[in-house]
Amino acid sequence: AKESCEGGLEVQEAKKVWRRAFPPAIGMHSFTGTAHHVGEILAFEKELFYPEEVEVGGKRRRRKQKQQQKVETPLNDGSRLDNTKDNEGEKEILFYFGFSHAVNHIMCTSEKARKKGAEAVRSIPSDRLLVESDVHASVDVALGTAGAAAYAAQVRGKTLEEVAECTTRNGLRFLSSLGSLSST
Repeated sequence: AKESCEGGLEVQEAKKVWRRAFPPAIGMHSFTGTAHHVGEILAFEKELFYPEEVEVGGKRRRRKQKQQQKVETPLNDGSRLDNTKDNEGEKEILFYFGFSHAVNHIMCTSEKARKKGAEAVRSIPSDRLLVESDVHASVDVALGTAGAAAYAAQVRGKTLEEVAECTTRNGLRFLSSLGSLSST
């Protein structure tokens, strides 16, 4: 007999069906959304693959507020530092977010847009952050990527080395997950 949806076989089967409906990973190229958009996308992923962890109503809001208090640390300039730990393999990742210095900072037309872009970069969990060059000439890729990593390090309050290691690891994980496309 099938178990009910409260953690039973039906939930597991539903997760498998939904998981097959999506590619192994989705990289958001030159993401220009806000921190709010990041939260909505991650909430969608959680509801899709981990519905048993989703809370509704006021309980969800209170828990989210507590998590934000734990995750964000104020910096001297009034911004916040993301203390999210890297993913240790306990959950699969569907969404990755790519940022480039050119798109997310230089092309912003106002200080307000730059501030929202920086908030978005800070809101991305460390295990989902990617940097990209977003340049047209292959000769400029290294410099463009280094600029994006420096931008991410600056707004996240990290060293360039920390961001380079983190985003390299994420990029390799993202690309290796796409390798399973050929086997499906």
